[in-house]
Amino acid sequence: MRCKYCNNKCVKKGKINGKQRYQCKECKRTQQLSYIYNKKVKDEKFLTMLNNEGVGISSISRLMNIPKTTVQRLIQKISKELKPCEIEESDQLYEIDEIKTFVGNKKNESWVIYGINKLTGKAISFCIGRRNKENIKKVVDAILNLNPQKIFTDGLNVYPGLIPKKIHRVFVYNTNKIERFNLNFRTHLKRLCRKTICFSRSEEMLYNCVNLYMTKNNNLVFGE
Repeated sequence: MRCKYCNNKCVKKGKINGKQRYQCKECKRTQQLSYIYNKKVKDEKFLTMLNNEGVGISSISRLMNIPKTTVQRLIQKISKELKPCEIEESDQLYEIDEIKTFVGNKKNESWVIYGINKLTGKAISFCIGRRNKENIKKVVDAILNLNPQKIFTDGLNVYPGLIPKKIHRVFVYNTNKIERFNLNFRTHLKRLCRKTICFSRSEEMLYNCVNLYMTKNNNLVFGE
């Protein structure tokens, strides 16, 4: 056969599930004459529910009888289709905190930084990445745009340089709501558990799964 990518000659390269595979002699890509595609997954709500209940990519693949790559593609597609809502509130109380997790391996730390409305418990903004001033500023700025009455944080030394002193409060008992949300977060998303081998393999997939969880549970108003 001829290569589908560069139109050069291909040679046989073993079989997969009884289907003959070919490899291009020039670009080295493997392919086959014909493919059998799984039926389109229509129940995206069920996939989202599984993700939000802590079911991993491999488990969703087995439960829905679709390839893992299809699960990843659908999660990415659903996450991109979620549209942020406009926030119409002011003079509210907010809490900001960070959750540590891992991406790729246990030596590569990543953080979920987010803020919530203290009264309603709804997340206002979140950011995935390193716990540095740049990422924390994205969440702080989203809340400052709402003209907050007070913002409560932990003792991280980055916050005083980002939040005006007159509305910033550092008091452990005033962050109890977001700390409780952290517990729910780790319980519901397996990739955020403290001791697990199911950590995210990429920061993009971590973002997509967190975005699905917060938005579909009506906890997210705006995502950064």
